[in-house]
Amino acid sequence: MSEMNELKEYLISVGASKVGFADVNGLAKEFVDLPNGISLVLKIPKETIQLVKDEEYEQYWKSFHRQIGELTRISHKGERYIKKLGYNAFALTMKRNECDMEKLLSILPYKTIATKSGLGWIGRSALFVTPEYGSAVALGGILTDMPLEFGTPITDSECDECTNCQDACPVDAINPQKWNDRLNREDIIDIATCSEYIIDQYRAGLGCTKCMSECKLTQEYLKNE
Repeated sequence: MSEMNELKEYLISVGASKVGFADVNGLAKEFVDLPNGISLVLKIPKETIQLVKDEEYEQYWKSFHRQIGELTRISHKGERYIKKLGYNAFALTMKRNECDMEKLLSILPYKTIATKSGLGWIGRSALFVTPEYGSAVALGGILTDMPLEFGTPITDSECDECTNCQDACPVDAINPQKWNDRLNREDIIDIATCSEYIIDQYRAGLGCTKCMSECKLTQEYLKNE
């Protein structure tokens, strides 16, 4: 078995739900020596999504942050694993990725690595969507110079005509335009309106994420055994 396949099996064994590999060369000037990206997808437990539907936001945020902590753990394990193979690696954790909570931006978006890995696409809500779990996922990443065989990038939305997330948005921040990788984020979502609402809700001990819970594929994930 190749080093790459062994790495993938290892990352899944320590908790990742899906793993993909992407060419991210030149996408982040801070990481020019690490041109290969590893996308880590962690499904959000069904009981956590149910907390959103039940509007139990305090419990939801606690559970969600546990998922982020789990991704951080997996990312660091992957970094150490790759370094033991003799390559350089950098676990792109949330703290290291310097997420701008006002603009909801990071140095290298996890969604970019994930779509370029072929693991899913961007929904109308600007959330990452997978066939298996809908948008009920948390994302992480690792950057490395380890040779990898890249997945086939997904460049167009596979949401078809579904508008569940758009219909569910309480502040009408989602535009009718479906995602493709030639568009800017502002073409599909009014991020200023979205972020202002989310931040206000979070500060009030509440939440939103209705676009995640109402996603058609999220609903299918919830129904599956």
